[in-house]
Amino acid sequence: MHANLEQPPTAEEARICVTGWDNNRPDDFPGLGDFIGWAGGLARMPNGDLLLAHSAGYWHASFASPRLIAEATRKSYAAGGWPLDFVAPTGGRSMAVRSADQGKTWSKSIALTDLPLDDSPVTLFVCHDGTVLCFINVQASWYGFDEAPPAFRQDLNGLNTQQCVIRSTDNGETWSQPIWLESPGSFYERSHGQAIQLPDGGIVWPTYCSSQGDKYLFGAIHRSDDSGQTWRTVSTIRRSETDVDEPAIARFDDGQLVMVCRPDGGIFFSDDDGVNWRESGQMVQSGTLKAPRLFVLRDGTLVCVATYHGGLYVFLSRDRGVNWTEEIPLDVSSYGYPGGLLLADESLLISYCESGRAPNRVYVIRFRVTPTCDGIQLLHVHTSR
Repeated sequence: MHANLEQPPTAEEARICVTGWDNNRPDDFPGLGDFIGWAGGLARMPNGDLLLAHSAGYWHASFASPRLIAEATRKSYAAGGWPLDFVAPTGGRSMAVRSADQGKTWSKSIALTDLPLDDSPVTLFVCHDGTVLCFINVQASWYGFDEAPPAFRQDLNGLNTQQCVIRSTDNGETWSQPIWLESPGSFYERSHGQAIQLPDGGIVWPTYCSSQGDKYLFGAIHRSDDSGQTWRTVSTIRRSETDVDEPAIARFDDGQLVMVCRPDGGIFFSDDDGVNWRESGQMVQSGTLKAPRLFVLRDGTLVCVATYHGGLYVFLSRDRGVNWTEEIPLDVSSYGYPGGLLLADESLLISYCESGRAPNRVYVIRFRVTPTCDGIQLLHVHTSR
């Protein structure tokens, strides 16, 4: 007699749509179109709930109106279907859905905050003391210019994008006013990454910046020693021939930090909590690796989930980021830009978006690394803690 082994699910069978333009859609508000996405924030709240932060607006960026887009940029955007005349008094909103049953079902989206300009959450992070942080990119209502046009120079200190943090002490039910990060870039500061907390309680947060006159983007590390109430810049990271873009960081048990960034999966290491970094190769030799997220398993395996070749893929390293597997498909039908959570059973719950334009949906999917550390197995989403 042969054992009746259950076949692992496909990506389409394993994933769950938690919210989208046509499923569990947020309640209407001025500025809401069919872009429900940018789902990089996924964390377990101190009370056990799962909270997933995402944006809701009308397109890839939901500029608040009135807006001013340079003519050449406007033509390019219009050719791609961008509705640049969409009425959005405060742009898109930072939203969140919640699950109280380990990811099986999800609530209707609620607003985390609604700033006067387009705000989009990047990630959620739970501090050791239970404080929840939500990091947010705030986009000015102009684009395609070398500096802020006169009518917009009072917004965001003249930056094109600035970051802020909001804090919650009640499991993400209510949130503070924004705490603004001082940017080391003179044009913009953005992120798509994750925070980590050090044994001494310090929280480090990676971003990427642009300054007028610079050819390449550079990375920056911010640090807070009071659960996100105040921040300071502790380092900037530059490469001579390419960008440090969308950096992600993780920490090994011995204290070493590892960073991976767009566009080539550039790898960096720090032995002093992110103050100094040394470059050490790259993950991919062709194509663009976007929006990496890093996770360290108990045996030291380093897992990178990222958008690559237009889909969502996994890369694995058994030697602390020196060598990597080829890309392993996770959901190649979706654009990705993932967030994620390492669960107690060492499976990974990943949040991501279907596309980078409207209409759009937010999915979660779960997988575990195979015992040989050279592949993954997809799992059904709902699970124990």
